[in-house]
Amino acid sequence: MTDLLNITGLGVRFRALSPLTAMLKSVRDPWLDAVLDVSLSVGSGETVALVGESGSGKTTLGRSVMGLVRPQKGSIQFEGTELCGLSEAAYKPVRRNIAMMFQDPVASLSRRRSIRAQISEPFKVHGIPVDDDETARLMELVGLNHSFKNRFPHELSGGQARRVGVARALTLSPKLIIADEPTAGLDVSVQGEILNLMRDLQKQLRISYLIVTHNLPVVRHISDRIAVMYLGRLLEQGDTRSIFRSPAHPYTRALLDAVPQPDPAKRREFASIEGEVPSLRDRPAGCEFHPRCASRKERCLAESPASRALGDGRIVRCHFPLEAG
Repeated sequence: MTDLLNITGLGVRFRALSPLTAMLKSVRDPWLDAVLDVSLSVGSGETVALVGESGSGKTTLGRSVMGLVRPQKGSIQFEGTELCGLSEAAYKPVRRNIAMMFQDPVASLSRRRSIRAQISEPFKVHGIPVDDDETARLMELVGLNHSFKNRFPHELSGGQARRVGVARALTLSPKLIIADEPTAGLDVSVQGEILNLMRDLQKQLRISYLIVTHNLPVVRHISDRIAVMYLGRLLEQGDTRSIFRSPAHPYTRALLDAVPQPDPAKRREFASIEGEVPSLRDRPAGCEFHPRCASRKERCLAESPASRALGDGRIVRCHFPLEAG
């Protein structure tokens, strides 16, 4: 499979304190590392899910690929073209091939513009002529009746608004779609409809997806590979079936154990990860997950683990992977 997107050693920092405040408080490093040394790839026609708790850096990573957040370190290559350091003008043609579906389907739409105007907006931004036939085709593609074209966002349900978001993402025939929590706020039945729609569109149009989510049941049914993120780092990545069958990192295991089981025969006592997510301003020494890890050893408290490859091709950042233990 040919890699469409290649991210290598990516680092994104945000200033937490102004220079004056940092000086008055004697803070040497007034920055927060939202993404740290992340390497990830997405192949042509592949779906990669980026999972983790809220605040782990998933959305920041997705926005970095879109050029909405500018990294300070590392490389982002799309079809062999380096994106880091591109000017806004140079990024514009890239966005014809990379689209984003934002987390809140209603809030991401303008309240003052009709559905037709919002779906056709990308054409206007890129100076491409568009007519009602093309708008109708896109609406039909995502399962919306053309009669919706003159409606406004407040007249739509959450599922309908999400379909509009999918149509808008498809407008310029992108090769990669970054979907930020595509099922957030939707009923379970509607979630299934949206996921089936995305999967059908992928088969039909050969689109690649980078899905940002914390919904592990969704991940299991739609993704080819999973990347697990914690405090801005990738702790484990690999084939979806392998990770669900036998997670190698204790954090991945804890996330999977916390998923409710609807089957009474498979129900178990609810599991939770001990402790709270540490502050980005006060990262733990050694392995950053060790304060919450039930499998921690002395080495974990002092030494930060490096990424290592396992026999099945998975990559894990852990001194004592569960599979090897």
